[in-house]
Amino acid sequence: MSLVNVQDIMTKEVISVHPDMPLLEAAKILSERNFDGVPVVDTDNKLVGILTEYDLISKESMIHLPTFQKILQNIKVFKKDQSEFQKEIQEISLLVVRDVMNTDPLTLGEQATFMEVLDAFRNHHRVNPIPVIDSDRRVVGVVSRFDILKPLHALS
Repeated sequence: MSLVNVQDIMTKEVISVHPDMPLLEAAKILSERNFDGVPVVDTDNKLVGILTEYDLISKESMIHLPTFQKILQNIKVFKKDQSEFQKEIQEISLLVVRDVMNTDPLTLGEQATFMEVLDAFRNHHRVNPIPVIDSDRRVVGVVSRFDILKPLHALS
């Protein structure tokens, strides 16, 4: 295992989002691809943040899952007052990734060892995936908890 590094196990075909992407579109990517998170990159593919499922449900700004739950709980009220319902939908549709992304994500360098990857996941339980970046902060891959198991499959 000591010869294995992050480049051996990471996913190199990275799906990322941009900070100005509509949040609903980014959430759809997470949902349809069954991702826990995606890197947020600028036009030069430099990491500016990460968007995770956790970000979609935990931000304190009355948006995302809590807002959807609020709408569902009050659907009868909204049927009576269409303007209130439209207001809630409008607020959600105006949100972009930058409104909720984590701007200081945990990262790994492209030369990280397997043990450094393991330690990152051990020490940061909620983090998944972890962007792998080069010296210019360009995303070269992502590593997930699932990727850690890849070397073990080779042993069997």
